Amino acid sequence: MKVLITGGVSGLGAALARACTARGDTVHSLDIVPGPGIHAHDMAGTDAAAWAALGEWLAAQGPFDLVLLSAGISATGRFETTPLADHHKVTAANLSGPTRLVHLLDSGDHLRPGARLVFIASLSCFTGYPGAASYAASKDGLAGLARSLRAPMRKRGVRVQLVCPGPMDTPHATRYAPEGSSAKGRMPPDKAARAILRSRGFVILPGAGAKLAALAGRITPQTMTRLMGKVLFSKLK
Repeated sequence: MKVLITGGVSGLGAALARACTARGDTVHSLDIVPGPGIHAHDMAGTDAAAWAALGEWLAAQGPFDLVLLSAGISATGRFETTPLADHHKVTAANLSGPTRLVHLLDSGDHLRPGARLVFIASLSCFTGYPGAASYAASKDGLAGLARSLRAPMRKRGVRVQLVCPGPMDTPHATRYAPEGSSAKGRMPPDKAARAILRSRGFVILPGAGAKLAALAGRITPQTMTRLMGKVLFSKLK
């Protein structure tokens, strides 16, 4: 099986790469950090030549049986004091880049019939996320893209899935968490990766905690948003 992973160098992307390699898949990764088996590409980039080169690379490596859109960044802090450029970069990396990549894959016939196209969003899709508004907006946009592509992709033999993980014990989470935050309770990325790869439904919520939080977000959205504010926003400097 040929697998394409964005953000395959660190965190959940690296965990997915390890799990796919362990079961015998051929794994190709896209990441801003170059390395063995890594095609260097900035998902937030807008350079036409870089995207054209990526299209050629996809044609040479594909078609793919599984695509995992895991790359993502965040920006935490008060919305009005966070530089506008940071908000734009989050949106570019988390939504515009994946949209452009999926268009390349689909229009170039780089998805094998029967392939899985997995959009990795966030538990923030089920609740407000004070202190990381542009991150939540970009992940909501990614979820909307997945929902909108699900039916037309299915007609072409491609299964679309949407993953909404909760907090994980990754460098990304540590980087954007309030200073002094504990990793206790965060899901190990390898455990999340295994849950994602074995799931067959449309919406994937790795772990009991994510399922419970998503349910609470549906039933009591205001309460969950206040809780998220206490967990993140109130602790930010």
